[in-house]
Amino acid sequence: MCGKTMMTWWVALGLTSFCWAQTQDVSQHFISARSGMVNYVDGNPRVSRGLKDGRPLLVRDQLRAGERVQVGDSERLELLLNPGSYLRVAGRAELEISRTSFDDMRFGISRGIAIVEAGVFNKKVHSLQMTTPAGNVSILEGGLYRFDVNSPQEVLVSVVKGQAKWLRDGKEVATLKSGKRFNLAASSEKNLHYAKLDKSQMDDFDLWSKRRAEFLVAANAKMSYWGRETAYMAYLDNGYGYGYGYGYGYRSLGGWAYNPFYNCFTFVPFDSVFMSPYGFAYRNFFPVYGGYYYGGYSGGGGSGGSNSGTNSNVPHSTSVQTRSAVSSAPSAPSSRMDSGRSDSSSRSSAQGQMHR
Repeated sequence: MCGKTMMTWWVALGLTSFCWAQTQDVSQHFISARSGMVNYVDGNPRVSRGLKDGRPLLVRDQLRAGERVQVGDSERLELLLNPGSYLRVAGRAELEISRTSFDDMRFGISRGIAIVEAGVFNKKVHSLQMTTPAGNVSILEGGLYRFDVNSPQEVLVSVVKGQAKWLRDGKEVATLKSGKRFNLAASSEKNLHYAKLDKSQMDDFDLWSKRRAEFLVAANAKMSYWGRETAYMAYLDNGYGYGYGYGYGYRSLGGWAYNPFYNCFTFVPFDSVFMSPYGFAYRNFFPVYGGYYYGGYSGGGGSGGSNSGTNSNVPHSTSVQTRSAVSSAPSAPSSRMDSGRSDSSSRSSAQGQMHR
């Protein structure tokens, strides 16, 4: 009996030590004011620089300015932007990495499909611009944006939620408002071609992006207290803060935390419970005197935060198996989800007549 107890204790200690070391190593590697880290790969997307042959992309690769990414027809890729925001790419996409600092993020898409989930966007801290063959699109606020570059004559920008600014040759052409799909290639300042979006119609890529958002929120809900605290302290210890609540993470409204059992980074708000553009709620973490504040409930220092309450917008199950870092067996679930395979070159929700 004693032998079995000791063996169980050593297995639990080894698992905890492994997860702690992995979280420490990965979070310390990533904590920097840069976007462009690979958070998910499906298939064999490749990255290249200049005329050099490309190499396969791997999860946790950090993309840098001057690199170009190619994604095959049935492949998918997710990149981290500023904490709380993601860039997802598919559909034979070609993506150019121009700038990666949070205050000047620039990505160019010359072909294919991309979705920007701008969950957190503070104009005083963040700047995100997508370059297309028909000009540049600057994100003005948090929301959900889709880019379909089908040809030089068909460059579609769908503003599901939020607001963006269209620029051509450095000059503002128009403001792109929520609930509309714009064909920038066929538009001008005085003749803006657009159609009203039917948000109830979503193609495979839309549905996959939503499932990824649900998965990432589930990864947040299953984060252990020490995982959240490690991420929080890492932001403070790397030159972004001057005490609790006043560092870069606070101005960003949160930071990235690595969940080893989901094999991904997820967003942890450092203030209040945060809602993603898809309507899912991220649980928060904020230390207070003598303890911490977690998921809307106070907890005492030295033990896990209370989460006895529930939030209807926190997913209790996803299309993949989920396990917590505290209570699960050592094997981690795959981060892959049922991603679908039939990406179309144009969005099914944008079949309405174009207005001029």
